[in-house]
Amino acid sequence: MGDLKTNLGTVVKSARKNKKLTQMELSEELGITPRYLQAIENENKTPSYSLLLHILSYLDIPADRVFAPHECLLSPELEQLLYFIHYKCNQREISVLLSTAKALVNTREEEN
Repeated sequence: MGDLKTNLGTVVKSARKNKKLTQMELSEELGITPRYLQAIENENKTPSYSLLLHILSYLDIPADRVFAPHECLLSPELEQLLYFIHYKCNQREISVLLSTAKALVNTREEEN
């Protein structure tokens, strides 16, 4: 369980920094004190289930990244892209993304 707690803190801190948020800004959004967020990030503090869900959702962190990091074979960037597509995009947006990806691949193949 210690590894899970350590991983949670590392993942949360990394995601927070990637979104260019300070501990103060994120703690305000989450409704917790900056000190409590610091304890989660650096001292292996375990948040409540509802707070954990709020953190993962707000920072767009796939749950697998926290609970099964050894099984994650994708880069963090690809994980985040798949998370956005799966949880944040509607069907129309997914169709646009798919068409764009196909066009990029076709263009690259034509250049080679």
